[in-house]
Formats: sequence, C-alpha cells, structure tokens
Amino acid sequence: MRAVPALALVLAALVLAAPAAARDPKDPQQKHTAADTKLANSLALKVADLAAGWRAAPPQPDSPPCSTEPNESKLVQTAKIDPTFIWKDGVTTLGTEVDVFKTAAQAQTDWKLSTLALFRNCLLESARGQLGKKFTVGIASAKALKAPPRLAERELHYQIVFRIVRGQTPVSIVSDVYALGKGRITVVMHSFSIREPLPSPAVKQLLQLLSGRLGAGI
Repeated sequence: MRAVPALALVLAALVLAAPAAARDPKDPQQKHTAADTKLANSLALKVADLAAGWRAAPPQPDSPPCSTEPNESKLVQTAKIDPTFIWKDGVTTLGTEVDVFKTAAQAQTDWKLSTLALFRNCLLESARGQLGKKFTVGIASAKALKAPPRLAERELHYQIVFRIVRGQTPVSIVSDVYALGKGRITVVMHSFSIREPLPSPAVKQLLQLLSGRLGAGI
C-alpha cells in the first residue's frame, strides 16, 4: 500500500469542506419540499453503493461564499443534499450533490452558469482560505474532459489538479467533478484524491448507477 504523505493529511479538512459553501445572498432560494427531498435522497450515493473502505464523512463547517459566484437568487431549489464519503486513508473523498429546482428551465440556467472557470476559481479560493499562508496553492491544470456518453440529458466532466506546497514538499490533489442532469434535477459526483484520479472502472460504474437512478426518478 502506498504511504500517504504527511502533508496530505493536513489537506483532509480542505477536501472535506471544499464542496460546501456558506449561505450567500446570490445562492438560489431554498424552498425545500418533502417530496423532492425524498427524491434527492433516493438519487444520491450511499455507503452501500461503495466498495469496502469507504465511510460517511463527518459534518464539516461551511467555507465562505465564493467571491466569483454568479447571482442565482431568482432560482428556487426544492431540494439540495450532499452526502460525502471518505476513504480509509483519511483524505480521499467522494460525494454526490443532488440539486432539484422548481422548473427544468431553472435547472438549465444553473447548469449553464456552472462553468469550468467558476469551479476553478472557487475551489482555488477555498483552498487558499482553508490552508492559509503556510501553504502555496496553485492550479497545475484545469480542463473539461469528455463525459461518458448517453448517460443523461446533460453531462459534463471537469478535472482540476491542485499543486500544494509547504516548504519543499509538493503534493498534487486531483478534483474531479462529474455532472448528470435531466429535467429539474442535477446530480454532481465530486471527488478529491492524491496524485491520481479515482480508478476509471469504479467511476464508470458509479456514474452508470447514478444515471439509472436519475432516469427512473423522473
């Protein structure tokens, strides 16, 4: 088993907290319904869906709102959940954010605003804020990759690689964001891992599982 660098352990708090953000006036309005919350929970990944070695991540404090966040205050979300899981190394994370909007048009608007540049800028801002001045945090690469075809009405795959340095010790953290959308619903599978992305066969299997749930849930 490959040892986890000591610096990577310091990043655990960052990778757990990164997908979340504190309430921002530019966020969509939150008017959750019991029916749509039940639907969102049925779509998200669960511990039982994952291989042995994963466990539910403990709750983490929200990060500050992103300064470049677009104004989505006219949109209405009727459900939003984000269960996240952590690998036995204590650093690698995997989660699914499920967003349900009041209308399909609103979900489409949110999708169009969720650009690679937005993810890049917000994750970098969050990383620098969480780690402070003792670390040098930069982006080694940020790219839109081809998503697996025919999984959903809307599909995307963004991959962002951080280079984080403390002293003379650099660590690469890979963040993958996969999104599947249909109608009013967007399902985002996000992960953080050291040096390499999560294994492709496992990712493909989970995306197919989420795609099947998304298709059956509408």
